[in-house]
Amino acid sequence: MVQIVDAYCTLGTERETALNPADLLRLMDQAGIDRAIVAPEDREIAVENASGNRRVVGLVSECENRLIPACTANPWYGRQACEELRRAVADGGRLLVLAPALQGFLLTDELADPLLEEAGRLRVPVYVHTGPHSSASPTQLVLMAERHPAVRFILGHCGSTDYHHDMPAVFRAAPKNVWFELSLVRPWAAAGYAGLTDPSRLIFGSAAPRNHPAYELRHLSQYLPVADNPLIYGENIIRLLEGTAS
Repeated sequence: MVQIVDAYCTLGTERETALNPADLLRLMDQAGIDRAIVAPEDREIAVENASGNRRVVGLVSECENRLIPACTANPWYGRQACEELRRAVADGGRLLVLAPALQGFLLTDELADPLLEEAGRLRVPVYVHTGPHSSASPTQLVLMAERHPAVRFILGHCGSTDYHHDMPAVFRAAPKNVWFELSLVRPWAAAGYAGLTDPSRLIFGSAAPRNHPAYELRHLSQYLPVADNPLIYGENIIRLLEGTAS
């Protein structure tokens, strides 16, 4: 039996990320998803890091281990960001989320170096939103990963959709400390990506509530059947969270 883990969801209250734990669990049950990683919402990723991290940990505490808290810190906060990451990880955060378009920095900027070095010391994987904005293209993440070989990066959304045509070159150039998360990726494109890299590098995610988990899972599984791909649908992300993936 394949354990299905959704690698990125948002527990939010505003605009397109409004979703509470009860509704997320209902969506997961409808889709047959066992566990999900949940992140703070946009405002919290941008500026209200500490309160957002605490809110997410508090929300998942009553969900019988089905929801896994992610945390965030804005590199512009400098030393304070590193301190917040340490505090959030001690509080239960399992994944650091960076969103350059929200947080106002370029992926290749040295501004993020101290925070990434702290993530490496803590063995916390770093999920980076890439996609329809020039501040976080997939190629920029490749350069960042090369500069920080001790950090395990998850390339969120595989650059969907604006950077779709960059991805074959990205798969060829990416170092071994980069994994590829498939939310927002067209399912037929994801099948093509599976031919460009080892299955141990691909990760299922829905980006709920921006996407519907059951819809995402159903369409992706038409091209990458769940039963044939346990690594993609759960094992890879769990190994990353456990610090056993390399």
